Amino acid sequence: MATTKTEYKLKFEGIEVGTKIRAYDFVPMKGREECYVEGVIVRFDSQTYKGYIIECTYDSWNDHEDAGDDRIGRVGSEVKVPMGIAGSSEFDERITVIE
Repeated sequence: MATTKTEYKLKFEGIEVGTKIRAYDFVPMKGREECYVEGVIVRFDSQTYKGYIIECTYDSWNDHEDAGDDRIGRVGSEVKVPMGIAGSSEFDERITVIE
């Protein structure tokens, strides 16, 4: 008997290439600086896990006091953003469409 694999839609699956997004690294909480990147989705990638590849235009870490002197972070590089995360790290606003 053949078995079939059930495909599930991930929480943030379905955002189109060309869309500008903000993607958080961690759940924002009081007493901890927000950590996120912003950029335009340039393609999808499903190697290892489903994700969006964005061209990073802003990295909140650059504004952090421990960022270092160069303050480049992830800006200008491609960053993979997971379409879904298992467990308690996932939250409703982890990826948002921005203008």
